[in-house]
Amino acid sequence: MSDPLGQLQYAFPALAAYIVDTPESAVLSGVAGKTSSVTMASFTQFGDSFCHEPRTGSTTLAQLAALEEIIDPWIIEEYKNLALEKYCLNGVYHPFWRDWPMAEPSQFLTPEPLHHWHKMFWDHDAKWCIHAVGGAEIDFWFSILHPHTAYQHFGAGISRLNQVTG
Repeated sequence: MSDPLGQLQYAFPALAAYIVDTPESAVLSGVAGKTSSVTMASFTQFGDSFCHEPRTGSTTLAQLAALEEIIDPWIIEEYKNLALEKYCLNGVYHPFWRDWPMAEPSQFLTPEPLHHWHKMFWDHDAKWCIHAVGGAEIDFWFSILHPHTAYQHFGAGISRLNQVTG
Protein backbone atom coordinates (compact mmCIF):
# COMPACT_ATOMS: atom_id res chain seq x y z
CA MET A 1 0.00 0.00 0.00
CA SER A 2 1.34 3.45 -0.86
CA ASP A 3 1.30 6.35 1.57
CA PRO A 4 0.42 9.95 0.48
CA LEU A 5 4.06 10.51 -0.58
CA GLY A 6 3.99 7.45 -2.84
CA GLN A 7 6.27 5.39 -0.63
CA LEU A 8 5.44 1.72 -0.21
CA GLN A 9 4.19 0.87 3.28
CA TYR A 10 3.36 -2.52 4.71
CA ALA A 11 0.15 -2.84 6.68
CA PHE A 12 -0.56 -5.74 9.01
CA PRO A 13 -4.10 -5.47 10.32
CA ALA A 14 -4.80 -7.36 13.50
CA LEU A 15 -7.51 -9.97 13.54
CA ALA A 16 -9.19 -8.84 16.74
CA ALA A 17 -12.63 -10.46 16.59
CA TYR A 18 -14.50 -12.82 14.32
CA ILE A 19 -18.08 -13.24 15.54
CA VAL A 20 -19.25 -16.82 15.03
CA ASP A 21 -21.74 -19.37 16.22
CA THR A 22 -20.48 -22.66 17.64
CA PRO A 23 -20.42 -24.78 14.45
CA GLU A 24 -18.75 -21.99 12.49
CA SER A 25 -16.19 -21.57 15.27
CA ALA A 26 -15.29 -25.26 15.03
CA VAL A 27 -14.85 -25.09 11.26
CA LEU A 28 -12.70 -21.95 11.37
CA SER A 29 -10.47 -23.19 14.16
CA GLY A 30 -10.04 -26.53 12.39
CA VAL A 31 -11.52 -28.82 15.04
CA ALA A 32 -14.05 -31.61 14.69
CA GLY A 33 -17.68 -30.96 15.58
CA LYS A 34 -17.84 -32.07 19.21
CA THR A 35 -14.56 -30.49 20.25
CA SER A 36 -14.09 -27.06 21.77
CA SER A 37 -12.70 -24.50 19.38
CA VAL A 38 -11.15 -22.44 22.17
CA THR A 39 -9.86 -25.12 24.57
CA MET A 40 -8.35 -28.58 24.23
CA ALA A 41 -11.49 -30.16 25.72
CA SER A 42 -13.59 -32.68 23.85
CA PHE A 43 -17.32 -33.11 24.37
CA THR A 44 -16.79 -35.72 27.09
CA GLN A 45 -14.88 -33.11 29.12
CA PHE A 46 -17.26 -30.15 28.72
CA GLY A 47 -18.65 -30.51 32.25
CA ASP A 48 -15.27 -30.59 33.98
CA SER A 49 -14.87 -28.35 37.01
CA PHE A 50 -11.61 -26.83 35.77
CA CYS A 51 -10.50 -24.84 32.75
CA HIS A 52 -8.77 -26.82 30.05
CA GLU A 53 -5.71 -25.36 28.38
CA PRO A 54 -6.48 -23.05 25.46
CA ARG A 55 -6.44 -24.40 21.93
CA THR A 56 -3.71 -22.26 20.46
CA GLY A 57 -3.09 -21.68 16.80
CA SER A 58 0.45 -22.97 17.18
CA THR A 59 -0.84 -26.24 18.64
CA THR A 60 -3.29 -26.72 15.79
CA LEU A 61 -0.65 -25.86 13.19
CA ALA A 62 1.83 -28.26 14.84
CA GLN A 63 -0.78 -31.02 14.75
CA LEU A 64 -1.43 -30.29 11.07
CA ALA A 65 2.32 -30.41 10.35
CA ALA A 66 2.59 -33.74 12.17
CA LEU A 67 -0.28 -35.09 10.09
CA GLU A 68 1.43 -33.96 6.92
CA GLU A 69 4.48 -36.01 7.91
CA ILE A 70 2.28 -39.11 8.15
CA ILE A 71 -0.05 -38.71 5.19
CA ASP A 72 -0.39 -36.53 2.11
CA PRO A 73 -3.20 -33.99 2.68
CA TRP A 74 -4.36 -34.49 -0.90
CA ILE A 75 -5.47 -38.01 -0.04
CA ILE A 76 -8.48 -36.24 1.34
CA GLU A 77 -10.64 -38.96 2.86
CA GLU A 78 -7.77 -40.73 4.63
CA TYR A 79 -6.27 -37.42 5.77
CA LYS A 80 -9.59 -36.27 7.18
CA ASN A 81 -10.16 -39.56 9.02
CA LEU A 82 -6.66 -39.55 10.52
CA ALA A 83 -6.98 -35.89 11.56
CA LEU A 84 -10.22 -36.69 13.38
CA GLU A 85 -8.93 -39.88 14.97
CA LYS A 86 -5.53 -38.60 16.08
CA TYR A 87 -6.13 -34.91 16.97
CA CYS A 88 -9.91 -34.28 16.79
CA LEU A 89 -9.33 -31.97 13.82
CA ASN A 90 -11.79 -31.58 10.96
CA GLY A 91 -9.29 -32.10 8.15
CA VAL A 92 -8.89 -28.47 7.04
CA TYR A 93 -5.32 -28.47 5.81
CA HIS A 94 -4.60 -24.72 5.65
CA PRO A 95 -6.70 -22.60 8.02
CA PHE A 96 -7.15 -19.05 6.71
CA TRP A 97 -5.47 -17.59 9.81
CA ARG A 98 -2.25 -19.64 9.54
CA ASP A 99 -0.13 -16.81 8.07
CA TRP A 100 -1.87 -13.96 9.86
CA PRO A 101 0.48 -12.39 12.43
CA MET A 102 -0.68 -12.81 16.01
CA ALA A 103 -3.87 -14.61 14.95
CA GLU A 104 -4.96 -16.78 17.85
CA PRO A 105 -8.29 -18.58 17.26
CA SER A 106 -8.97 -19.04 20.98
CA GLN A 107 -8.91 -15.25 21.28
CA PHE A 108 -10.34 -13.88 18.03
CA LEU A 109 -13.26 -16.31 17.67
CA THR A 110 -15.92 -14.58 19.73
CA PRO A 111 -19.39 -16.04 20.30
CA GLU A 112 -22.43 -14.49 18.72
CA PRO A 113 -23.83 -12.88 21.89
CA LEU A 114 -27.57 -13.19 21.51
CA HIS A 115 -27.50 -16.88 20.64
CA HIS A 116 -24.87 -17.92 23.18
CA TRP A 117 -26.18 -15.90 26.11
CA HIS A 118 -29.77 -16.87 25.41
CA LYS A 119 -28.89 -20.56 25.07
CA MET A 120 -26.69 -20.45 28.17
CA PHE A 121 -29.47 -18.85 30.20
CA TRP A 122 -32.14 -21.32 29.11
CA ASP A 123 -29.98 -24.46 29.18
CA HIS A 124 -28.36 -23.72 32.52
CA ASP A 125 -29.73 -20.86 34.62
CA ALA A 126 -33.45 -21.28 33.94
CA LYS A 127 -33.28 -25.09 34.22
CA TRP A 128 -31.41 -24.75 37.51
CA CYS A 129 -34.06 -22.34 38.86
CA ILE A 130 -36.89 -24.65 37.81
CA HIS A 131 -35.16 -27.58 39.48
CA ALA A 132 -34.26 -25.63 42.64
CA VAL A 133 -37.60 -23.90 43.22
CA GLY A 134 -39.92 -26.32 41.49
CA GLY A 135 -41.92 -25.94 38.31
CA ALA A 136 -45.18 -24.94 40.00
CA GLU A 137 -43.52 -22.23 42.07
CA ILE A 138 -41.60 -20.65 39.20
CA ASP A 139 -44.70 -20.81 36.98
CA PHE A 140 -46.70 -19.02 39.67
CA TRP A 141 -44.17 -16.18 39.91
CA PHE A 142 -44.08 -15.77 36.14
CA SER A 143 -47.88 -15.81 35.95
CA ILE A 144 -48.28 -12.90 38.39
CA LEU A 145 -45.82 -10.63 36.59
CA HIS A 146 -47.60 -7.65 35.09
CA PRO A 147 -47.67 -7.83 31.27
CA HIS A 148 -45.81 -5.04 29.46
CA THR A 149 -46.35 -3.86 25.92
CA ALA A 150 -43.71 -5.16 23.49
CA TYR A 151 -42.48 -7.81 25.95
CA GLN A 152 -43.38 -11.49 26.03
CA HIS A 153 -45.58 -12.43 28.98
CA PHE A 154 -45.49 -16.02 30.19
CA GLY A 155 -48.87 -16.23 31.89
CA ALA A 156 -48.67 -20.02 32.09
CA GLY A 157 -45.08 -19.98 33.36
CA ILE A 158 -41.89 -21.33 31.83
CA SER A 159 -41.36 -24.78 33.31
CA ARG A 160 -43.19 -26.63 30.54
CA LEU A 161 -41.70 -24.78 27.56
CA ASN A 162 -40.32 -27.24 25.03
CA GLN A 163 -38.40 -24.86 22.82
CA VAL A 164 -37.02 -21.41 23.50
CA THR A 165 -35.65 -19.26 20.70
CA GLY A 166 -33.90 -15.90 20.72
